[in-house]
Amino acid sequence: MNENRALEQQFLDRAKALTNVAEVFRCLQVTMLICDMVAFGVRAEAKIFEAAYGEPSGQKYWDAHLSEPIRVYTLAHVLSAHLAEQAEQVEMARIAIIRAFRDAAEAGERWFTGDTTPLLAVEDGQTNFEGLAKIKLYPRPAVEWLLSKPKREHLVPTSLQRFLQSGGEPTNAKVPTARRPATKKRAERFAAHYIKSEQAAGRSPTLRGLEAAAAKSADMHGGRDYLRNAFRRLWGVRRGRPPKATPKIAEK
Repeated sequence: MNENRALEQQFLDRAKALTNVAEVFRCLQVTMLICDMVAFGVRAEAKIFEAAYGEPSGQKYWDAHLSEPIRVYTLAHVLSAHLAEQAEQVEMARIAIIRAFRDAAEAGERWFTGDTTPLLAVEDGQTNFEGLAKIKLYPRPAVEWLLSKPKREHLVPTSLQRFLQSGGEPTNAKVPTARRPATKKRAERFAAHYIKSEQAAGRSPTLRGLEAAAAKSADMHGGRDYLRNAFRRLWGVRRGRPPKATPKIAEK
């Protein structure tokens, strides 16, 4: 136990040393730290964010990574570092993300820059991606695309999902982003993620809790009815009436 704490502290000390480093280097160094931690079996993402950025959510970190076009391989690497719990899972996650981006390119998504031919040529069993070095994409719409696909949303780290739900701005941002009107699709995705997060935390999802979370999101402006309908459909709550208890429970 003491050895694990000592090892974790070494990583935290390295993160603190990045506090005043220019962001163009800091976000990449933090990603490298996360990768090294995974290799040693240390899980302390929030503490690393706190040490390097002064806040545990990673808002400034994710804002930097999403701020401008990035290489396909690099984004896949960044996401995979935060998804893996063991070293061998990093490559598996990276490959899955690259294949997802290949499928997006095949579907005609327009957030790529440059010739996507090498990406379209990626095969399912391929592990060498040197040919993708020059292909870039706009990271924010790419991540939102992953989240919009039920079979791909698990490829987006939890801390990044929270960042996007918060409006996708650092906590100290001086200029607020315009609130976008909610759509039915966005409301369903938001409700599904809320329910999943509450269950993972051992709490029972509630409509009131969902609406409170939506009130803090820039993407849920004016989407109250969409949210309520999505919650009732996903959680099985009917309008105006709580779900009936089973006979066995009712007897108690």
